[in-house]
Amino acid sequence: MASDRRIVIVGGGLAGHRIAFALQHEARVTLIDPKEFFEIPMAVPRLLVQPGRAEEALLPYSQFLAGVELVRDRVQSVQPGFVRVASGTSIPYDVLVLATGSSYPTDTLKASIGGVPERISHFGRLAEQVKAARRILIVGGGPVGVEIAGEILQDLPGKHVVMVQSGETILPSITPGPRRYALEFLRARGAGIQLGRKVDDSDLAAADLVLWCAGYDVDTSYLRDFPGLELDPSGRVPVDQYLRMRGTDNVFVAGDITALPEPKLGIWAGKHAAVIIENIRRCLRGNTGLKSYRPATGSRMMLVTLGRSHGTGHTPLGDFTNSWLARKFKATDMFIGRYRKAVGL
Repeated sequence: MASDRRIVIVGGGLAGHRIAFALQHEARVTLIDPKEFFEIPMAVPRLLVQPGRAEEALLPYSQFLAGVELVRDRVQSVQPGFVRVASGTSIPYDVLVLATGSSYPTDTLKASIGGVPERISHFGRLAEQVKAARRILIVGGGPVGVEIAGEILQDLPGKHVVMVQSGETILPSITPGPRRYALEFLRARGAGIQLGRKVDDSDLAAADLVLWCAGYDVDTSYLRDFPGLELDPSGRVPVDQYLRMRGTDNVFVAGDITALPEPKLGIWAGKHAAVIIENIRRCLRGNTGLKSYRPATGSRMMLVTLGRSHGTGHTPLGDFTNSWLARKFKATDMFIGRYRKAVGL
């Protein structure tokens, strides 16, 4: 029998949707999110050139969270025992999960509001802009920026793509060998990659299309009045070994907003979710012994695609620049099938 305790999850991204799916029949679960869908973030670079796949990459909550109450709203503040949303409603909780993640300066590459039809239309328009643009500026040389460049240069060879990266290298979270391979691969296909400087007005003026893949911020403004909480300088939430907000026994935190010394990558959001699911189940059973989370000190597995046929990265066994491996594990469908299967779609 499901518990009558109320679990409130704020944010349905990589961690939040997974926690809601796992617990929806074990307690009263409420998901607060201004969107009506989970967007598979790894698929977004592909959708810029294949917008017809957008419907597969957008998973409506109604299709896999039938046992969850969805509140389409933004959280304004969090207090012990309740959450207040923008419409003014207060939602009580017995257990709270904060998984609001991070956001880019625009909604182009990561949706923050809206429904599935609007987002599908968005990718259709964006793909047309990519085709029509004579000069495309990609701001940021992390995995998203690199994968977008790879997709565009495969489907639209000869397109004038310029990437500006403020750091001294692209892909700073990856090992040096794959980093060099990706840089040489993109430059060999005509990408203009400028390192060690920030975008300025002249860059923006020269571009027909600007794709912001840098400058993302965590969203924790709703915690500014939580009693006794002190966020770290980046606005992230201090957590204990069980991924609970420090100083609380019923507020869990997952994903980018955790103040943990580990890379902010999607793989870790999934690992956070697994620990939080187990710990909430133990709480529902009245078990005081919780599962600890050990922060990752580095990315043991990283795969960056360079279009549908190429990729590079590293595993615990070492670096690779293997097109077969890239296709097998990611490049073929950018994890769309994996995420859909995980929620029974």
